[in-house]
Amino acid sequence: MIATASTVLKGGRVVTPDGITEATDVVLRAGRVEAVVPAGSASGDAVLDVTGMLVAPGMIDLQLNGGWGHDFTTDAASIAAVASHLPATGVTAFAPTIVTAPAGRRRAALDVMRTLPSTTTGTRAPAAVLGLHFEGPLLNPDRAGAHERTHIGLPQRSELDSWSRADGVAIVTIAPEMDGALALIGELTARGVVVAAGHTACSADDFAIARRAGMTMVTHLFNAMAPFEHRNPGPVGAALADAGVAASIICDGIHVDPVAVRMAWRALGASRTILVTDATAALGVDASTQRLAGVEITVSGDRLQTPDGRLAGSNLTLDRAVRNLIEFTGCSISDAIGTVTSNPASLLGLADRGTITAGAHADIVVLDEALMVHATIVGGVTSWER
Repeated sequence: MIATASTVLKGGRVVTPDGITEATDVVLRAGRVEAVVPAGSASGDAVLDVTGMLVAPGMIDLQLNGGWGHDFTTDAASIAAVASHLPATGVTAFAPTIVTAPAGRRRAALDVMRTLPSTTTGTRAPAAVLGLHFEGPLLNPDRAGAHERTHIGLPQRSELDSWSRADGVAIVTIAPEMDGALALIGELTARGVVVAAGHTACSADDFAIARRAGMTMVTHLFNAMAPFEHRNPGPVGAALADAGVAASIICDGIHVDPVAVRMAWRALGASRTILVTDATAALGVDASTQRLAGVEITVSGDRLQTPDGRLAGSNLTLDRAVRNLIEFTGCSISDAIGTVTSNPASLLGLADRGTITAGAHADIVVLDEALMVHATIVGGVTSWER
């Protein structure tokens, strides 16, 4: 299907935050949703019959390190190549993640952001880039995980002055207990950047102070952070107990045990959970080794780890994470879809993404009964079809 004056997705059941509709027609025009109307009542220049299928908002991945043999931290120019592959997994927008590395790697990523096209073009549209996610370098070295400790620390003022939403930075993950963290949280928040706690051993008090400074998210809950203890709840307990903070989870059954996913779901609820992949260059390729920044990682099935046994990202796809969440928790399809659509969009303040309503971006994924991706539409253009 090629972009035309108008396109109708005919007869699908639309996934909304409140549930799944009866058969519906969705009209797309000029890269936006024009109307959502009862089945059979719409006409258009092109028709895609999706009768019996689910029509969901396009998925949004807020933590993706690379894929298909590409690593963003070492080669930021590969962001565009990975963006072209992502629609096959239902992803229509994402935040390329740059892990802890020398400052030049982050500068290179910001340079790439200035050259990326701002609108969808062509007949096979790539996933949209929403802004970079800088995971570090201001992390706790004792909770570094697979990050290189030699590059951990507070960046120079000359670098920090360029970290803003307008310049292409969407999310920054920080350990709130580190020197300089609180001032940086306030600074970044004022510039429209979402600040997340991660790779941290912060106390519940540290967490509360960071929240008051503007922190609104936790990066990959449970992983690379101090564990929960009933007399020292730390970042896990603080996040689960805070009714206003969102938490991302790597829902592959490896990073977080399914029982822990179920526990977090019961505490966070459908509105505060955001699924991410934390996928690396290993996504989409069959290889026994890959690299995450300068670190070699071994790939054994779905487990990626450093030579000393630390987990190092994943080869998870976001559509599979959704299916896993339903399996692990028994949650509804609409709630699971919300964790990769409306929730990440809301966190970034993007009212016209993560929803199928008039005026929203025409970013849509069509799913079959098993929640496998049947087709993905980016900006009104069919980017991938099974």
